[in-house]
Amino acid sequence: MQRLYDERRVVTVLFADLVGFTALSESRDPEQVKHLIDGCFERLVADITEFGGRVDKIVGDGILALFGAPTAHEDDAERAVRAALRMQRTLAQAEGLAGGGRLQLRTGLNTGEVLVGALRAGGDYTAMGDVVNIAQRLQTAAAPGQIVVGPTTYAATRHAVRYEHLGLVHAKGRGEPVDAWIAEEAVLPPGARPGRGLTPMVGRDHELGILRGAITNGCVRQRAQLVLVMAEAGMGKTRLAEEAACHAELEHGVSVLEGRCVPYGEANVWWPVAEALRTSCELAVDASVEVATERLTGMTRWALPDESEIEVGRVTKGLLHLMGYEGTLRGIDPGRAREEVVRSLLSVVEGFARQRPVVVLFSDLHWADLVVLELADTLLDRLAGLPFVLIGTARHSLLERWQPKLGRHNQLVLNLDPLSREAAGELLDAMVPQPLAADLREVLLNRSGGNPFFLEELVSLVLESSLNDPGTTRPAEELPHTLRGLVAARLDGLSADERCVLEDAAVLGRRGTVNSLELMSEHAHAGRSIDTAAAVAGLVDKDVLVVEDCIWRFRSDLVREVAYSMLTKADRAERHNGV
Repeated sequence: MQRLYDERRVVTVLFADLVGFTALSESRDPEQVKHLIDGCFERLVADITEFGGRVDKIVGDGILALFGAPTAHEDDAERAVRAALRMQRTLAQAEGLAGGGRLQLRTGLNTGEVLVGALRAGGDYTAMGDVVNIAQRLQTAAAPGQIVVGPTTYAATRHAVRYEHLGLVHAKGRGEPVDAWIAEEAVLPPGARPGRGLTPMVGRDHELGILRGAITNGCVRQRAQLVLVMAEAGMGKTRLAEEAACHAELEHGVSVLEGRCVPYGEANVWWPVAEALRTSCELAVDASVEVATERLTGMTRWALPDESEIEVGRVTKGLLHLMGYEGTLRGIDPGRAREEVVRSLLSVVEGFARQRPVVVLFSDLHWADLVVLELADTLLDRLAGLPFVLIGTARHSLLERWQPKLGRHNQLVLNLDPLSREAAGELLDAMVPQPLAADLREVLLNRSGGNPFFLEELVSLVLESSLNDPGTTRPAEELPHTLRGLVAARLDGLSADERCVLEDAAVLGRRGTVNSLELMSEHAHAGRSIDTAAAVAGLVDKDVLVVEDCIWRFRSDLVREVAYSMLTKADRAERHNGV
């Protein structure tokens, strides 16, 4: 849901300008220059949009884009840097676009809180604040072809992007210089979270037992099994599924094929399947076509020992096409090529399953392309009478666009709940090197709301604060932008009524009566009809609020903090006055 009224949001601002524009303008007719620049910006805007950004404005040879408004994502800073890297490549690859002239981009990015909305005097949705000014100064400091980012953007993306430290940049009009870095290249695929070391898995014994039982049933009974592990971000879906697959390897000698879906930036729709095959045959992402052909041929021969070399070659060609390599299938009708890919993949997986049980694990299935979801249905139908288990981890949004087909296979949907208070406490104790003060421990548990990732991020924040200031005894009030973005993205997925009621609840406090929310809706939002009961029910269903005996409370204090922080100060004051 996009909200276009005034809000305070954490965004990443991207400023870029074309270097060489002035030289082109001096030597060419204005119409010709406009045609050239239009061609450039059309490609650059497409890059920004593909990575989830919004173009704020284009003025002359400059472009301003926002990542995180009007809709947040959990990794807006990373999306912005990846978009900037793609924009550099796009301009470099557009040979001849400038008609012999050379155009380069100079880019600056900065992350922080801004006010977004439309100007009252008329105008489009835009962002205002010092964050925007700094981004423009960083762009000015960049050399042609460089991407310069500020400290907050760097901190949020250093796990996924390789940087070179630029040093202090003296921004015009600012008393203090800004520490800056030059973005070189992405080193991880989109959606990969930084690892802080494997923390123990606690509070999931029952769920792990269910998964192990489902896998055992599929292997022993030779009945294909679909298992969906469903939960919101940060609940430990993939960790639980990986643990179950690891047990299956030890207990049943299964072959595990594991692939992760990515949210954006990958042109190959078969990416998670290709990743699973690469892992199986120990093939590097950048392996040559010769090496890939050799490895895939060997794997196909093993899976299909009774097939002819002609059939092995045909299957290998289909797998090579699936993995993105150039080959004979590139020149045929896309529909026929897809059929050949599916045929090849089915042959190999069926061959695997006839020799030993197979577990396929697709993580983050909510990001999968429709062809992958259709493939899942086809695999389960084709292998219904074989020891084959397909495990998918996903957020609930998956079910809005895919309902698994019923068939002769078994199905299990496991909804993962937040950790109990006791389990969260056990996890917290395992994360910290020494016991925490009772009040600090209470604050961390309240803020995390039983979400393991929230808890991990908060503990990391506390530990970093204590290293920087040994006297620190309480968690820093400023949330990591990755964590705030994750919560904001979840809030942006709420309906208009749910969002309004949630904001009222954030103003009222950590808990209150359902009647108080009804009164707020009735009196604080004149002229607007809000079904408070339905909104509260929706928030409970989405694990945002908990209601017991007509008393509501926030599942996580983090959600309240982020919802409250996104209100403008004027809106906060008005609602408090209404209370």
